[in-house]
Amino acid sequence: MGDFCNAERYIRWMDARRLAILAAMAEQQAGLFSTAQAGAGGITRPALGRLAQAGVITPLRRGIYVLRGNTPGLLDLRAVWLAADPARDPGAEPLDGPVLSHAAAAQVWGAGDLPAWPVDLTVAHRRWSRQQDVRFRVRDLDPADVTVVDGLPVTGPGRTVADLLEDRFGGHDPAHVGKVAADLLAARRDSFAGLSRHLHAKGGRLGLPGADPGPLVLTALLKAAGYDGAAA
Repeated sequence: MGDFCNAERYIRWMDARRLAILAAMAEQQAGLFSTAQAGAGGITRPALGRLAQAGVITPLRRGIYVLRGNTPGLLDLRAVWLAADPARDPGAEPLDGPVLSHAAAAQVWGAGDLPAWPVDLTVAHRRWSRQQDVRFRVRDLDPADVTVVDGLPVTGPGRTVADLLEDRFGGHDPAHVGKVAADLLAARRDSFAGLSRHLHAKGGRLGLPGADPGPLVLTALLKAAGYDGAAA
C-alpha cells in the first residue's frame, strides 16, 4: 500500500511539474503550445494524453493544444499559425516565420467579412500543406509590410488590401475587398495615402488602365463597395 501511495504522489508531482512547463510555454503564445514544443521541454505524448484526459489541456488540431482557462480571440487562426511552425521557440519573435495574410489578415484586423478559410500564410520559400484548410503563399515580404497584432504576425493594412485585390486563387469580389479597405480606414488602421501606396497599377480588376495611380485605384475600390471614395 505504501509503495502504491508513493507512486501516486510521484505521478501527481510529475504532472504538476509538466503543467508548470506547459504553462510557461503557453503564457507566451496566448495559451497555446505544440506537441513539438512540449517534447522539447521533456514532456512525452503519453503525458500529454493524460493531461488531455484530465481536461487540463484541450486539443485544437493535430499537434496543437490550449491550456485550460485560456480563451483567446482568433483561436482557430492561432492554432493554424502555430501548426505551421510547431517547433518554434515559444519566446521567439513572432515575425520570424509564417505570416497570416489575405483574408486571414483581414480577419485579424477586424476588417470586412471575407471567410478566412482556407487560412493563407505567406512564407519566404515554397511550402506545401497536407491540411486542406491551410494555403501557403510565397512572397518575400518587406519588413515594413508585416506587423504583430494580438501576438499574431500579419500583413499590414495596405499589403493586405493589395494581396486581396490581386489574389488569383481567392477570386474575391472587388466590392468585398473594398469593404475591407473601408473598415481599415474607418478604424484608422491606416490612412488613405497609406493604403494607396500599395495599389499603384493594380486597378485591372476594376477596369482601370494598368498604370493608374494608387489613390485612383483605392477610390474605385471603395466605390465598388458602395462607399464615397472621396469621403474615405
